[in-house]
Amino acid sequence: MASLTVSGAGSGLDINSIVSQLVEAERAPQANRLASKEARIQAQLSAFGTLKSSLEAFQSSLTKLQNVDTYNQRSSSLPSDSPFSVSVDDTAAAGSYEVSVEQLATRNKIASAPYADAQTSVGTGTLSITVNGESFSVDVESGSDSLEAIRAAINDAEDNVGVSASIVNDENGAQLVLTSDNSGVENAIAVSVTTDLADTGDLSQLSYDPNAGSNPMIEKVAALDSIIEVDGFTQTSSDLTVAGMIEGVTFNLSEARPGEKINVDVSLDTNAVKRAVEGFVKAYNNLNTTLNDLTAYDPEANTAGLLQGDSTTREIATRLRSEIGLNVGSVSGDINSLAQIGITTGDNSLLEIDSDELGDVISSNFSAIQNLFANDDGYANRLDDTLERYTQGGGILDVRTEGLSGQIERINDQREALDRRIASVEERYFKQFTALDSLLGQLTSTGDFLNQQLANLPGSVRKES
Repeated sequence: MASLTVSGAGSGLDINSIVSQLVEAERAPQANRLASKEARIQAQLSAFGTLKSSLEAFQSSLTKLQNVDTYNQRSSSLPSDSPFSVSVDDTAAAGSYEVSVEQLATRNKIASAPYADAQTSVGTGTLSITVNGESFSVDVESGSDSLEAIRAAINDAEDNVGVSASIVNDENGAQLVLTSDNSGVENAIAVSVTTDLADTGDLSQLSYDPNAGSNPMIEKVAALDSIIEVDGFTQTSSDLTVAGMIEGVTFNLSEARPGEKINVDVSLDTNAVKRAVEGFVKAYNNLNTTLNDLTAYDPEANTAGLLQGDSTTREIATRLRSEIGLNVGSVSGDINSLAQIGITTGDNSLLEIDSDELGDVISSNFSAIQNLFANDDGYANRLDDTLERYTQGGGILDVRTEGLSGQIERINDQREALDRRIASVEERYFKQFTALDSLLGQLTSTGDFLNQQLANLPGSVRKES
């Protein structure tokens, strides 16, 4: 037998080691049982979290199919090199149109005669600048009447109604340039000048009357409206956007090509509906794969899914598959099942979709697709109602996970109780073995005393060393 490390006061017992081993032997079975139970519950919590995420993802895919706006979307087609783009809303009437962009809107730009440089004095007085019927005035005083000072005064005016001033230097000198902030004929610039006898220079060189035959300032870019023709009808716009000429259609112009006809087709956006249906099938199959994985049993490996045998999970799978297999009762026309639009059930309850058949039905009987999914008793609404009782706050899955979380809390309480009991056991063992150590010490002392006394008795024989 291996000798014990001496730690007792009167014996060779290793009290710390003995107590530690005894305490661990008492703690381990219950601690292991609690750890194993907690691991199983945590795995179930994770599994229910995965299940709820899959249910919510599938529920999200139903939103588009429930929304009638999905079935009212319009799309447009036109050549890739078209001088304009088109945006359409759900009020646009399907049709084909011939469109030509005759002219693009421009911002009016006028320039002064050239001066030696930007510091050249022009003259004093008052400039009154008008754009689209609104005016503001700039007082030009002596010492602040250079081109650059006038430019700054115009740009800094708090009541500026839409004109930007700049200075352009070319081979002839520095010129003050005024540009309207907005395009279109209505935003043409007019400049009038007021002076009196006390004013110096000739500020009138910055005047401009768009209706006059000649002006001190000259027009560099005329104020123009966009002009567009659609099927022989003409519309103008002060900017590069033409809206309302065709209800629900907006043209965004980028280039003028007078006389060139561009074909524009506006139609129902069947692709948007097809994508929504395909998204529904994909999300349903993802959900079913999750359900299959969580409830599967492999007899060869003797392993089961985390929710295998769980009644709630089994109920969800059964109800969903039942809803998918039912016909829709109040749909107009002759389409009342998923199979009739090319969606069938295959292995492991996964849906299979015939994309060509779905496309044909959408093209030939578009309204039936909307009714099949978006009616009150359509697939999207029925499935959403089915899912809601599981996914909603305080729903069935929340109740289940709250119950499991409660079990985790109780396990933690049991661990705390175990720690308290083990601490008491450890204290008792230490008292017992300390007492034993003391007793052994006493016995050892007594034995040593007796041996000494016996050795001193008459007739005792001592061996020579």
